[in-house]
Amino acid sequence: MSRRLGRRSILKSLGTAAAATTGVAALSGSAAAFTDGERVAATTALNTRKQPGTDQPIVATVNDGEVGEIMNGPIDKGGYRWWGVHWLNRNVWGWSVERYLTSTSGGSGSADLVWPMTGYITSPYGQRSSGFHNGVDIGANGNIGQPIYAAHAGTAYTAYDAGGYGNYVYINHGNGYRTEYGHVNSFAISDGQQVSQGQHIAGMGEDGNATGPHVHFEIQNGSNHYPIPGSDGQNVTAGTAIPRDYNGF
Repeated sequence: MSRRLGRRSILKSLGTAAAATTGVAALSGSAAAFTDGERVAATTALNTRKQPGTDQPIVATVNDGEVGEIMNGPIDKGGYRWWGVHWLNRNVWGWSVERYLTSTSGGSGSADLVWPMTGYITSPYGQRSSGFHNGVDIGANGNIGQPIYAAHAGTAYTAYDAGGYGNYVYINHGNGYRTEYGHVNSFAISDGQQVSQGQHIAGMGEDGNATGPHVHFEIQNGSNHYPIPGSDGQNVTAGTAIPRDYNGF
């Protein structure tokens, strides 16, 4: 199994030299607008920069409504409060100004399910030659380690299934609901960790009984497996709502 993903490598991408900047505020404390791992959206076309500060190089310009995950901050510099954000759809890290960010994270039961990874459906829900498929498989051109995100808030656990999913993550969402994410090559959470919707939980792999790199994603309630809409080859985007062919949370 690949090493667990840690914040150290992610913070390096965000530029840990910023930690020495005057005016650093830790993630803890009631004054912080966001928390580590919280899902946020841009409220306008927004530059995200290599380090905090308007004088720093622009990594990307995200669009109004694009969704990201808080990974570091806040840092006060140049009259602005900056947060380190991993922008999910384009898979880039950078620093963005707080006033142009809004929280989209909700507690368990507050929002519908969202797609857990950006890619395309390689095997839809339903009957196939090898038997009935209880979920959907999502691939990403063989990109081992492609980030997988929580489809809904809840309590996350890591597990291993030698005959099927290999390393996998499952999240209990309350009211009997749970989602599973199979064939992962790395974990970004620990057992019993509370996660928000859209939080990074694992990396895509081909562990267990898999014909290639993908995530097997399914929705359960007790012994029931709920249909997930989508056709073979359909593109899906992490953080966007899954059409409701399942009962509400």
